[in-house]
Amino acid sequence: MRKISIFLLFCLFQFGSILLAQNSKPVRYLNQVFENIDIQKDIEFGTVTNADGKSEKLLLDIYSPQGDTQSDRPVMLLFHGGGFRPGNDKTQSYIVRLATDFAKRGYVCVSPNYRIRTNPKDDQKGTMTDALADAMSALDWIRSNHEKLKVDLKKIIVGGGSAGGMLAVNFCCKDQTASEKWDKSGIVALIDLWGSPDPSYLFSTVDKNDPPTILVHGTADKLVNYENSVQLAKQLESNHVKYELVTLEGGEHTPVKFYDLFAEKIAVFIYRLHARQE
Repeated sequence: MRKISIFLLFCLFQFGSILLAQNSKPVRYLNQVFENIDIQKDIEFGTVTNADGKSEKLLLDIYSPQGDTQSDRPVMLLFHGGGFRPGNDKTQSYIVRLATDFAKRGYVCVSPNYRIRTNPKDDQKGTMTDALADAMSALDWIRSNHEKLKVDLKKIIVGGGSAGGMLAVNFCCKDQTASEKWDKSGIVALIDLWGSPDPSYLFSTVDKNDPPTILVHGTADKLVNYENSVQLAKQLESNHVKYELVTLEGGEHTPVKFYDLFAEKIAVFIYRLHARQE
């Protein structure tokens, strides 16, 4: 009799699990709820003078959920990697994958180019200064076009990978001064993908006003030391900034084989910050 009761309980549990799975619906921002997306490519958002003294047009791509009727959507500003050197741009594969994924979850994702140079280490501060100016130009363009984009300027997520992560960290930690305007209003989260800068590329200081941050980094990264993210996490904690460090054991630089794992972590982290309040 006892064995029969246990068997019946097991069957009921399994049946209940199946019903729950059938009745559960994907949740916008947590899950992919759109099958297709629209991509607008090569939209000019500025003209600058590069390190070679030549005029350069700055371009960005926009990824948005196809057929979406909702307005005031969160917007992601995603910076590509590449060591601040020629060879990568806004079409970098994992940036495209991330932008496509999160557009299907309901976000509007914007991937801009920024100035790079042949020998960035010859002038690291100048390299970062140029990149930061271009990143802010991209954000200003989003602000100027928010009605057309149907995005909520109180829900801006800034992120990037490798050099783009270094740019994103400096961008979100930089503060306005008496001599320089720096408008970070509306930024609700920072996504740092294997891009925590070491002191040579960190030109800003973490403080309590910086946005909640999710850091993703592999322990076997030979290009950007995993310890950089550990140290950045400690700075965030000491300044009482909400953060999560996603450690990818054995992950090397640009650990895309872990994509599904860290994409879900990012989705949950950001959702808890803003989306469930809608």
